[in-house]
Amino acid sequence: MKGRLNKHPLPELIREIAEARASGALRLSNERLKGVVYFDGGEVAAALTNVRAFRLTEVLRRGEAVPAEVLGSLLTEGMSDEEAAAALAGKGVIEEAELLKMRERLSGEVLRSFLRWTEGEWEFDPRVRLAGGAARTRVEAAPLLAEGARQLPPELAASRVSDDADVLTPAGGPEALEASGVQLLPAEAFILSRVAGPTTMGELVAVGGLPEAETRRAVYTLAVAGLLRRERWARVLNQEAIRQAHARSTQAAAQKQTQAPEPSSTSPATPSQPEPVAAPVKEEESPRDALEELFERARGATHYEVLGVAQSVKPEELKRVYYALAKRLHPDRFRRDSDEALRQQTDVAFAKIAQAYDVLKDAALRASYDLKVAARQAGPPRQQETPRPPRPPADVSPARRAEERFEQGMTAMRSGDYQKARALLGEAALLAPNQARYRAFYGRALSRAAESRRQAEVELQAAVSLEETNPAYHVMLAEFYRDVGFRRRAENECQRALSLNPKHADAQRLMRELRDAG
Repeated sequence: MKGRLNKHPLPELIREIAEARASGALRLSNERLKGVVYFDGGEVAAALTNVRAFRLTEVLRRGEAVPAEVLGSLLTEGMSDEEAAAALAGKGVIEEAELLKMRERLSGEVLRSFLRWTEGEWEFDPRVRLAGGAARTRVEAAPLLAEGARQLPPELAASRVSDDADVLTPAGGPEALEASGVQLLPAEAFILSRVAGPTTMGELVAVGGLPEAETRRAVYTLAVAGLLRRERWARVLNQEAIRQAHARSTQAAAQKQTQAPEPSSTSPATPSQPEPVAAPVKEEESPRDALEELFERARGATHYEVLGVAQSVKPEELKRVYYALAKRLHPDRFRRDSDEALRQQTDVAFAKIAQAYDVLKDAALRASYDLKVAARQAGPPRQQETPRPPRPPADVSPARRAEERFEQGMTAMRSGDYQKARALLGEAALLAPNQARYRAFYGRALSRAAESRRQAEVELQAAVSLEETNPAYHVMLAEFYRDVGFRRRAENECQRALSLNPKHADAQRLMRELRDAG
């Protein structure tokens, strides 16, 4: 089973394998870049690539978990990741549990890099298993699939759900959303709230209340993340081969359970059909590979893509990643064998990496940038490029509809239904993104769930930016910082509120609480 990624995007392939609960190896190729994603019962067991930066040994060398002199004494050039892990664990330098966490994070980053591919070939073999000595991890794929779906060109994502007769059903309630780990954008949360039961794609476009392209894109993201079920997926995997793979897995599990604990040395077991295992992805090291990686990173749509990090990356990890990239991809490495035109290209490409780091390392610049990225991903909230089916009521303006959703959201929040409040307030913020109070209370609703606190901070900061002279929004942001344990930031916001209105009662009260607690 094989094909091209521009015909069947990778997020769909992974979702199809997950829904089939299949095991096997999904091999990927994009010119000189190679990779493989291993599955065990539909779950991602590991993701590997030939890009040097994603090797465990490289992660260890640019990290701080193990002193450099210790690594130098234990790791040798050409040592595989499995050999390096065994050497470190065998000497007690690093706990196996910590190594496993590192492998899980690394597999997640590799998978994230694959999901940016829109060109290349894929091949799925359900017979292949991860080699016995290789570490099996458990990667939370749903958030990565949602992220990958959002990064696809909008017209491509919309075209993948163009069948208006396709029936959509929710994959579960609030528990399913929480378990998935996916942080929804306002448009996605709104669309998900509109699918209470079986609904056709055409019906959702007609009554959803959002522009058609935005509705289809949100549906696509929710579907590949496993939060909406589709009746008419464009499936490509050979179901008969998958059934045979399930049979092989069941048979192997049964044999393992019935196997004696100490088999006789005079009659060793010899399986009649040994199960194939995949060979490691061959590493390719050359200045040309590094140059291609530099240009590929420079084409990233966001600063996070350019650096190859998650949006939740912590400052210390961001610094380590940047310095590792600067060491490997700095233009000086390529100058000797480059002409003037190529030197200019490498300078421009690396400047994008440096710019990405300069923005993301600064907390204020990063918050502002995250807000712009979220707005760009959500799309223009009040524009319709092409005629679409009428939506009821036709005479209600976006501003009026936003105000109605805001009032409904506030009612839901007062009653304690924060999931409903998030959906309604998110729609209000989407319809009128320049209304500070919509953004502020949407942020407050988001802050009630731990998994959406980063987005909550972005919304509250947006409200402060929109109305810098309104002390109430500074107080709301201060309360958020207090609740997540950032006392110094909370005090700073209280000071700003009091500088605007020295008699602001809520700011005075919160400042007293912070000083008493400190």
